[in-house]
Amino acid sequence: DLPRPSLSAEPGTVIPLGSHVTFVCRGPVGVQTFRLQRESRSLYNDTEDVSHPSPSESEARFRIDSVSEGNAGPYRCVYYKSSKWSEESDCLELLVKTEDVTWARPQPQLDPRACPR
Repeated sequence: DLPRPSLSAEPGTVIPLGSHVTFVCRGPVGVQTFRLQRESRSLYNDTEDVSHPSPSESEARFRIDSVSEGNAGPYRCVYYKSSKWSEESDCLELLVKTEDVTWARPQPQLDPRACPR
């Protein structure tokens, strides 16, 4: 089985409205495609722009230049290697902060893929 990828956000998971965030998805060496998913897999970005920060690791970076309330919510990543897709990474919840409100997209309580509260 393929190892699960990891997902992180730079500079973090609470981003001021209009600022930028970069999602970093990491997997084993030899990944062909990384996919950043949200909203229970119906929205996603694929990239074949894969870099190798170490001999045993591949990564891809997904940048959002200007974060809006619509970018808030849960994200996961997967990758494609050896003719199959990996399992999903752990969930990462992006929060968008305005001056007086932090936006977190409400999630259905029964969806097992939703981020833990």
